[in-house]
Amino acid sequence: MNWLLYALNQIFMMNKNLILLIALALASCSSEDSSKSGNDDFQFSYKIDTVMVDAGDHFFFLNEDLSLSDVSKDRKLLYNLNPKTFLLEIVNLDDLKLEKTVQLEKEGPDGIGLPYYGKIQVLENGNIGLFGQFKIHIVTEQGKLVKTIDLDQIKIQNNDQKEKEKIGWNSVLSDDGKLLASTLVNFDFKKPAKGIVVIDLETDSIKYIPMKLFEKLKQFEIIHQEGNAPGITTGEFPFLRFIDNNLIISSSAYNEVYHYNTSSDSLSHYSFKASLTDNEKIRNFPNEVHSSKEWTDAEKAKNEQVSFREFLKLPEQNIFWRLSTDKDRMIADSVVFKQVATFFDADFKMLKEQELENFHDFRNSFFKDGMLYSFINIEDELAFVRLKPNFD
Repeated sequence: MNWLLYALNQIFMMNKNLILLIALALASCSSEDSSKSGNDDFQFSYKIDTVMVDAGDHFFFLNEDLSLSDVSKDRKLLYNLNPKTFLLEIVNLDDLKLEKTVQLEKEGPDGIGLPYYGKIQVLENGNIGLFGQFKIHIVTEQGKLVKTIDLDQIKIQNNDQKEKEKIGWNSVLSDDGKLLASTLVNFDFKKPAKGIVVIDLETDSIKYIPMKLFEKLKQFEIIHQEGNAPGITTGEFPFLRFIDNNLIISSSAYNEVYHYNTSSDSLSHYSFKASLTDNEKIRNFPNEVHSSKEWTDAEKAKNEQVSFREFLKLPEQNIFWRLSTDKDRMIADSVVFKQVATFFDADFKMLKEQELENFHDFRNSFFKDGMLYSFINIEDELAFVRLKPNFD
């Protein structure tokens, strides 16, 4: 039932963020401290607009807030999966209209039916990875099954560990589909991952990269257990993303990033010092609760703290962009959050922090034509808030 707990957790966190308007992310090992930048030459301003997507007679699947969506590498198409009907919706982002829909097969030789999907990923050749808890199906845009990666069949046993570990639920493919990176989990899911693995899917070679990040994140788990009912676990999660075929690892709880260079097989760690937000979450809540009120209070205490988003790359400027939120003030019993954009150069030197006004950022944001697109549901219709940055 662990896949169900993780699925419920993701859905809970997504809805919680919507309610609070928090949506707005072994070879050598080195560590660097990138302190607060005083770069006054880096100037940033922006404009915001909102655009609607023409659906024609179709009704987009928006129940999961585009959490099962991804964009093509040329940023011309957006793919959105309805996990209930297995209908794939394809949006033309240049024309902002529905391009077509493709019905994926649940059963048969091209069948991709699974009880749960966590995300989808569009590869550079146009194929689409459908990430379930135990399998990854690779299909063409036409819905033909190319291959299935059975995660449960990949067994990991580290040289320094007697216990066996397996591929976790948090996985990502490189753009060319040749590498699979994933967290490691213990077979009973009770112990934190000791690191990540990068698997060459063509040669089956496995590179194990130990990291302390997951042990640190374990302290933020909240287990909701009432009677003999199955418990539900929530927590802070790591982000894994291949950018330029290098693996970028960060988390929602800490102001830091790990950069794994796949060519040199080296891991670098960068820590940052923010001036507009806190630098990490603290555990000011119980790890185990036994009532709905205790659950609500614990989640509230955790979610009122700083939260970091994924690192995104703005290709036109060759810089990294990351959004974060933190508690700003209280109005009666409601929390007002501030949104902060932080910029980093290609070597993860922190360039600037700036608070954003009147911007709604949501899950699966992406850059296109120099603008940041963020999903918004307007009366059950698909729309995007676009932030157009200007750098001087």
